[in-house]
Amino acid sequence: MTMKIGILQKFRRDQRGNVAMMFALSMVPIVAATGAVFEYSNSSNTRWRVQAAVDSAVLAAARLNDLDENRAAIGKNYFEGQLTEKELAMVQSSTFAVSDDKSKITAYITFTVPKVFGGVTGTSSMVVATSAAAAIARPDIRQLDIVMCIDATGSMTATLNAVKTNALNLESNLNAELVNRGIKAFDAMRVRVIYYRDYGGTNLTGAPSWVWDGTKWVTITTADPNYWKAVGDNPPLKYSPFYNLPSQKTSFQGYVNPETASGGGDAPEAGLECVNEAMDSPWAKVGDIPSGGTKPLDGVYPVIVVWTDAAAHKPSYSVSLKNPLYPAVAKMPRTYGALRSKWDNPTIIDQSRKMLVFFGNPTLSSADLDGAADGWLKVKDWPGFTVGGTLTQGNSQLVSKLADAIASKISKPQLTN
Repeated sequence: MTMKIGILQKFRRDQRGNVAMMFALSMVPIVAATGAVFEYSNSSNTRWRVQAAVDSAVLAAARLNDLDENRAAIGKNYFEGQLTEKELAMVQSSTFAVSDDKSKITAYITFTVPKVFGGVTGTSSMVVATSAAAAIARPDIRQLDIVMCIDATGSMTATLNAVKTNALNLESNLNAELVNRGIKAFDAMRVRVIYYRDYGGTNLTGAPSWVWDGTKWVTITTADPNYWKAVGDNPPLKYSPFYNLPSQKTSFQGYVNPETASGGGDAPEAGLECVNEAMDSPWAKVGDIPSGGTKPLDGVYPVIVVWTDAAAHKPSYSVSLKNPLYPAVAKMPRTYGALRSKWDNPTIIDQSRKMLVFFGNPTLSSADLDGAADGWLKVKDWPGFTVGGTLTQGNSQLVSKLADAIASKISKPQLTN
């Protein structure tokens, strides 16, 4: 009896199997926890992929050029096309629908995510739901009007050559660049060119100025009546009408091709006078019927583009005012404030989409007889002003840089949830 009790007590005190037993018991929650973490990570990665696909699908469908009845089907096909075969097999349902008022497209997606540790966690898969919606921009008839203000003085040969190179195919190339940026091609496009030089320039000592007489440069003083004469083919401002593109592209090319870079009085030029003339352009207005069109315009985009390597005289530069060719005060404001008021006048230029795209350095300031000629410094803070790039970029990448600037002004469909 005593021996049996000793054996039982020894067995009770023996702990050699406890560690294994405790380890076995603890493995259940450890495996479960590890499985849960893995499943969460796997589910998150899959959901991210599906969400990215549905987001881009509704945006692509919203960007279609018209209210196509197949917009929802196109969105669904786009969504499915972005998924791998394995991911596509997980999709239980995918519904794309356009709202009754055609203002929004919405997608609802449900998909299953298999569980690798299903035996441990108790389920073999989980169902996940996601959605996305994007506002559909109302299709409209839009016209882009571009007025090119080109400094045509002696150092601007590269710019003139760039404009000549791009003239014939400007409309098709610019629209193609915009489409590449997710922007609908314009229904109508016009372009006008203004070459500018100077209304009168004298060097800082008041010595005679160099003036182009039509065949060569000559030095004359303000006392010489020939000083104020229209100088051959190079007047201070030389401008074309609007050309409808592409129907008048040959006429547009014919206008720009003969121009050569020459002239200019002193370092600053008549840049502000060119912008003022551009503002007075016969811009298209909402409700107009564009050339060759049948429907009225819903949107107009007036864009002034400047290429220059020089500063601009102030609008009341004393030497310019002596020139009988200088515009009257009713045409050309004499102060920066009045010039800005003209830019902000909705009866002159559309305020919602106006742009002044500048290629060059707007912080340039050089001296004329009145002191610092810092015209662009006063203009660069105007609403709608943007630097499109350096002058070199504006020359070498004329169309793409112009497309970048215009695209920044046009709203694109956005996700709404």
